[in-house]
Amino acid sequence: MASTVKPSASFLSNDSNAAERHSANVESSLGPLSNGQLSNGSESSKVTATCKKCTNGNKVTVDFPDGTFVFHSQWLHDARCDEGAARNASTAICQQPALTVRVKSVETSGKGSDTTVNVTWNDGVSSKFPLPWLRVMAPLVAAKVECGGQSAIKHAEDKGWTVSSLEIPKVSYKELFREDVSQDELDSTIFSTIDKILSPSFPGIIKIVDLPEPNIEDERNRINNLNTIVLKCLFGSVFVHPIRGADQTFNVSSHNHDPTRKIGLPNYDITQVLLPHTDHAFYDNPIQVQGFYGLEGTSMNTWTSPLAALEILKQEFPESFKHLCTTPMAVGRLCRFYGDPLYQAIVDTPVTMQPGTDQFKRIRWHPNLTGSLLAPYDSYKEARLAHQRFQEILRRDTQQLETQLNPGDLYIWDNFRLLHGREKVMDTPRTGVGQTVPEHVVHDRYRALCAGRLKAYLDGEWLVHMPMPQLRELVHIYEDGYFWVDG
Repeated sequence: MASTVKPSASFLSNDSNAAERHSANVESSLGPLSNGQLSNGSESSKVTATCKKCTNGNKVTVDFPDGTFVFHSQWLHDARCDEGAARNASTAICQQPALTVRVKSVETSGKGSDTTVNVTWNDGVSSKFPLPWLRVMAPLVAAKVECGGQSAIKHAEDKGWTVSSLEIPKVSYKELFREDVSQDELDSTIFSTIDKILSPSFPGIIKIVDLPEPNIEDERNRINNLNTIVLKCLFGSVFVHPIRGADQTFNVSSHNHDPTRKIGLPNYDITQVLLPHTDHAFYDNPIQVQGFYGLEGTSMNTWTSPLAALEILKQEFPESFKHLCTTPMAVGRLCRFYGDPLYQAIVDTPVTMQPGTDQFKRIRWHPNLTGSLLAPYDSYKEARLAHQRFQEILRRDTQQLETQLNPGDLYIWDNFRLLHGREKVMDTPRTGVGQTVPEHVVHDRYRALCAGRLKAYLDGEWLVHMPMPQLRELVHIYEDGYFWVDG
């Protein structure tokens, strides 16, 4: 299938006229890389960004090569990390005097990606802010001064995918487990693989190929599972189930001899259609990454992008979107096969946004395990209709990709932005082996890999408090070889 889902081209431009226009606008600002050249080998400007403080010192204006931002002097004081990211009893923000500090002096030094904004406040404290770090944080905390031109930093906006645009990236098992490479090379391969799962520039799902032959009995007995081995290679650890324990997979089998697994649990009842859903929807903190391995038998499985479905919902029924973000639902299940029954339930909204923003963070969706909507009386009908409309969009042929899961197929996906389901089981015996990775494990690993790639450029203390999207963008800035190029 042809694909329109491509890696981000941040900081690059195929529009030479735009580049020329931008060059004219920021001729006195564009900073070079430390080697004095852009990654394409052309000479870069020798002039760095500029900055100034306002008259009373409570604001600092920084003229970046691609835009101007105004920062609170107090925020800069709070965010400095020259002496470490940890705060003590006297430096904690909540312990500071109510009277804000004021900037005594501000200037830039260095050039290109080595530029720093050097600030001294009236309390005698000084700090040197790495300019790329400051630029990445600017949209979150600073006021942008509109003065024309285009921003070089273009965050990949995740609109999801449709069936016609999806091509699932493939990653070789052999590349992940090569023994003739250095740790840095292996980390680079792992970083690239995780990027394909989590980055909004990719569809959020990969297929692992070149797998070794499985040990059928080990897989059935949940030991030495290929799924677990791959996920632990990528993320270091996997989900620890409260009863199954560590490293234990969940197996969905046609020949399971425990009939209680099928009672109220449609994923274990292979005679049912398993509607598109996210796993662990009934946990307070759902897992973020999931892998599923076809051990034996075949089934028709589905993949759906809730982000694309939400975009359609906004277009067709704009009044419905807010109900998915604000109306809580009750999601739960009862497991009878762990000895004492295990009750699991959560009350949450289907859509969770990034705190303080209008950016999507996570979908929580499991029609088979959702009880009722806990909507106020006056908005109940509209909220219920919003759920029905969203589900109808998810089930459209243009949104739901059907894929035959064969023995030896291993898919790994982002459970926060991809739904999966099962239409039917075609050949038995059929066993699917599932494994998951919690959000904090995913983020800790991703953050560590990003920090490792940035260690040659700036002190790791500056990375401690960075939100993950900004940290990932900082890696782009340094590794793409451009400080700012209009794109």
